[in-house]
Amino acid sequence: MRAGDRFVVRLEEPDTGEPVTVAHRDAIPVVVRVRERSAGTVVRAIPTGTDRAAAEALAERIANDLAHLDAEAFVAAYGIGSAPANSVRRAYLGLGSNLGDRAALLQGAVDGLAATDGITVVALSSVYETEPVGGPEQLEYLNAVVAVDTELTPRQLLEVAQRLEGAAARVRGEQWGPRTLDVDVLLVGEEHVDEPDLVVPHPRLYERAFVMVPLADLDPMLAPWVPAGEAGVRRSEVELAQPQTQ
Repeated sequence: MRAGDRFVVRLEEPDTGEPVTVAHRDAIPVVVRVRERSAGTVVRAIPTGTDRAAAEALAERIANDLAHLDAEAFVAAYGIGSAPANSVRRAYLGLGSNLGDRAALLQGAVDGLAATDGITVVALSSVYETEPVGGPEQLEYLNAVVAVDTELTPRQLLEVAQRLEGAAARVRGEQWGPRTLDVDVLLVGEEHVDEPDLVVPHPRLYERAFVMVPLADLDPMLAPWVPAGEAGVRRSEVELAQPQTQ
């Protein structure tokens, strides 16, 4: 069976499930949802915030796969049916470091996440060496993305991220300046948050090659684009270790 005979992809409003109209396109968040064609059941949902361009690019790529893959291959490629159940949600956090022992600082963040009640580290991307974006002249970063299953709210995850940054002696200087550790809350299930100090999905998620490339390692459905030549993002020899105890 062709995947497109079983599934359909839609751009919808997050709460109502209604198609996003032209009148609303710049005013509300967008969710890319894959539904069973016959029953209408949602099998995957990806919030893209108010980034309509990212949502359209993602939906176009999924539609292309629906047209060319058989249903079994599509289900395997996009993890249909693998989402955590009940109140546990899959969340993604971005890690970065360009000061000190970068590899050790990233591993310390992974271990710190695993040691936090309510968080289970389920997957780690490869680690990438990336060119700085914005800010002053500075050293290159190591970047990675971590997938976790969690019952914590986006606000609680932000508090965990800030605690880990503090433990790494993160000093907040000028914007986009160098740092020992950066931990960003990228996505939390289908949650949408728009507060002065917390926006989920992360407001610059789909602008950043150093996030899109490792995010695609973990779930290709979440990455609307992966830049040609990786746009200053190169796989490093560093490997993060999955925590042994959680």
